[in-house]
Amino acid sequence: MEWLALQHALLSHLPVAIGLLLPWPLLAAQRRGRGFRSWWTVARYLSWAGVLGILGSLLSGLAMGRLLSLLPDQRSLTLLAFGDGPQLHLLRHALLGAVSLLLGGAAVWAMNRPRKDYESLGLLALSLGLLWSLLLLVTGERGFRLAQRHLQAPVQKPIQAPVAAAVVPPVPPPQPRPEADPEAGLPLRALDFASLVPIQADPVKSLAHGGRWIRAYASPEAAGAYRAGSPLPQGALIVLSSVEDRWGRPGPEVGPVYALDMKVAGPALTFYWGRIPEARRGEFAGESRVYWRGSDAHLDTCRACHAEGMADPAKRSRWRPKKVVPAE
Repeated sequence: MEWLALQHALLSHLPVAIGLLLPWPLLAAQRRGRGFRSWWTVARYLSWAGVLGILGSLLSGLAMGRLLSLLPDQRSLTLLAFGDGPQLHLLRHALLGAVSLLLGGAAVWAMNRPRKDYESLGLLALSLGLLWSLLLLVTGERGFRLAQRHLQAPVQKPIQAPVAAAVVPPVPPPQPRPEADPEAGLPLRALDFASLVPIQADPVKSLAHGGRWIRAYASPEAAGAYRAGSPLPQGALIVLSSVEDRWGRPGPEVGPVYALDMKVAGPALTFYWGRIPEARRGEFAGESRVYWRGSDAHLDTCRACHAEGMADPAKRSRWRPKKVVPAE
């Protein structure tokens, strides 16, 4: 699931390209007469490629939402399509992708209806194809905005003080409002761990992190120091992704994300679990989602091990899952 989710940005380029290319052969295939059958073939080929592309994008997008714990459980997608927040924008984007898949299937059907050699491809195929192309472009644009929306800090416009008259005392400049914390609801930098440098090729079982199977990711300037067990440089970011244990092996349930950020005042720790399985919620006072950071008392045990940043490298787990060799 992790591999499929991380390919979403690559797979989503194909439907967008189909949305740009498909209108041209559709328009060319509307002319009646001999010699235009080749435009039928081009339009049909692009339509099938678009359906397969949007299907792959939809599956990988849902996998990415599950991997990042942004897809809530036991909720209606229709009711969550209205509002604000990262989960709601993701669900609206997913709904657009699902409608694109249905409309693409209808367009493929219209383009592959039996036609005479001298007939055009038909107004129905043209209408459905153009509408589908527009929806593909809108879906791609919404996905791009979704990826960029929460990665940029809000920019405040300077407030100009009014010009005071000669008889009016000068007006003191307004106090700047404190900037909103971009990670108040989600650890955005930590959830983007796939962009960091992977330390392990395979998960390792870590008893210090709840017996879960973890993989470590480091920012580029910290990867060498983490591998060598040296002190981490200031500004380093270390993220551990985890999965729950299933019969002594990495299971399908996504576990919490652990993050360590080296700041001037010392290491800052983060623990985020976007969707806790029902069987484990008793350990978290019945909560279905936890987000601990900063001076949260739940992180006292973590701070004891990471008071200087990285824990003792000698205590790192090397317990890897056994590879199953298929019988010949």
